[in-house]
Amino acid sequence: MKRKLIILVGSMIILAIAVLSISFYISSTAGKASKNADSSINVVTSFYPSYIITVNITDGITDIEVDSLTDFTGGCLHDYKLTTDDMKLLSNADVFIINGGGMEEYLEEVIGSYPDLKVIDLSKGITILKSEIHEGEDNPHVWLDPELYMLQIENARNGLENFIRDYENKGLSNGDFDREHKEKIIEKLHSNAEEYIEKVQGLAADMNNILDTVKDMVDNKKLSNKVVVFHDSFAYLSSKAGLEVAFTVEIDEDTPLSAGEVAEVISAIKEDNIRYLFTEEQYDDNIVDRIKEETDAKVYIIDSAVTGDTDKDSYLKAMRKNIDTLKKAFDEP
Repeated sequence: MKRKLIILVGSMIILAIAVLSISFYISSTAGKASKNADSSINVVTSFYPSYIITVNITDGITDIEVDSLTDFTGGCLHDYKLTTDDMKLLSNADVFIINGGGMEEYLEEVIGSYPDLKVIDLSKGITILKSEIHEGEDNPHVWLDPELYMLQIENARNGLENFIRDYENKGLSNGDFDREHKEKIIEKLHSNAEEYIEKVQGLAADMNNILDTVKDMVDNKKLSNKVVVFHDSFAYLSSKAGLEVAFTVEIDEDTPLSAGEVAEVISAIKEDNIRYLFTEEQYDDNIVDRIKEETDAKVYIIDSAVTGDTDKDSYLKAMRKNIDTLKKAFDEP
C-alpha cells in the first residue's frame, strides 16, 4: 500500500513538472510571437495597384508586414463600402497606403475612426485628370501612365521612409528599431524603389515610342488619333500615347446603355472616322459588338491592372501587354 502511494505521488510530481514545462514553453513562445508582432510595422494598402507598389519597395524587409484591404479581384474602389473586417484590419495597422485622387471615397471615415493612423497618398503632387464620365469629379486612375506611376512609387518610398524615421512604437524600447536598424530598412526601401522605377522606365520609354508612332500617323498619314474608350482609366493611357479620347462610354451593370446612347456613340465614331475602341474583358460584349458591326472601328482589349495575384511583377506584365496591344493597333494597315 505504501509502495503504491509512493508511485502515485511520484507520478503526480512528474505530471506536474510536465505541465509546468509545457506552460513555460507556451508562455515563452507566445511572448516571442507577441514581441515579433509588436516589432513589425503593419502596412495596409487600399487595393491592388497600391499593394503591388508596396510589396515591390518592401521586398526582403522582414520588419514590414503588408496586407490589402480589398481582395485582388475587387477592381477599382468606386462606391466601395468598408466592412467590419476592414475596420478591424485597419485598427491594427501602423500605415495605410492609398491611391488617392478620390479613389478611396471612404477615407474620411477611416481618419475619423483612426486619427493616429499614418496615411500615405500615392497621388500626392500628381496632376489629376478630370473624369469624362462623372462631371466635377477627378479621374484617379493615374497608374496607367508609367511616368505618373513612377511618381507614385516615389511617394510610397518617401512616405514609408519618413514614417520609419519617426517611428516611436514599442519596437524602439526593445532595441529592434534603433537608429542603425532603421537606417538599414530605409536603405533597403530606397534601393528597392530605385530598382522598381528602373523597370517601369522601360515601359515609359516604349510608351514614348508609341507617342512618336501616333504623331507620325496624324502628321504624315493623315489618320485620326481619336479613340473611344469604355473606362475612365484609359484616359491616362491614351494621353500618354498621344491619343485623343473622343468618347468615354460608361458601361454599368445597374444602368446599361440605352439604344439612343449606343446610337450616339456610333454616330460620333462615323463622324470623326474613329478607328480604335479600347475596352476591358469584363464589359458588355453585346454593346461593343454592335458598335463594331456598325462602324469601321476595331476593338482592342486593355488591362487596367486592377486585378491579379501576388506576383509583384504583375503591373509590369499588364502594361507590357497593353503596349503590345497598342503597337499592334497602330501597325495594322
